[in-house]
Amino acid sequence: MGMERRGLVAYVEAQIERDIALGRLHPSGQFGSEAKLARRYEVCRGTIREALRRLAARGLVVQRPGRKTRAVPLDESLTLENLGLALHDASNPDARWLLEGYFSLKRQVLVELLADCCARASDLDLDRLGSTCYQLQDAARWESGEVCAWAEFELLRHAARVAARPGHVLLVQSLQRAFLGGAAQLLPLMGGEALR
Repeated sequence: MGMERRGLVAYVEAQIERDIALGRLHPSGQFGSEAKLARRYEVCRGTIREALRRLAARGLVVQRPGRKTRAVPLDESLTLENLGLALHDASNPDARWLLEGYFSLKRQVLVELLADCCARASDLDLDRLGSTCYQLQDAARWESGEVCAWAEFELLRHAARVAARPGHVLLVQSLQRAFLGGAAQLLPLMGGEALR
């Protein structure tokens, strides 16, 4: 698949994902035929087929032979990695609730990891953790929300490694992907004052 086609598939995938998030589908969640979708998004059927295949791999749509592709209800398909899907409509109270849940989870993970890693940390590890904490404090005071977020994820990753919790390393990666996926919606809420 050429670079141009991959970019087009990714674009169509993002557009369909947005339509799912904003409830622009038939109430049954079913999509029209590939030909109809191709006309709607002004691409060929192969591009539609690949975009739907990628959405199915992410658990956002269900494809069964002989049946129309349908979207999975948002409450069943939502994961940290596709949290941005629920944040397309910021006026939706559920989006605010999920966003608060995201920040609460991140806070709980940070507190748990820091408590555990401080109990296990060597002097060298404590120095590195302290240095990362000071970087985070400086970022919160002087930098943008994005810089604050990167410093916080660096602290989480380091704490998970020191605490020897591989499951938490994976959770931190998922939290960071969720942040990147919804960065436009999350960044205004990640300012220094809120982080402090």
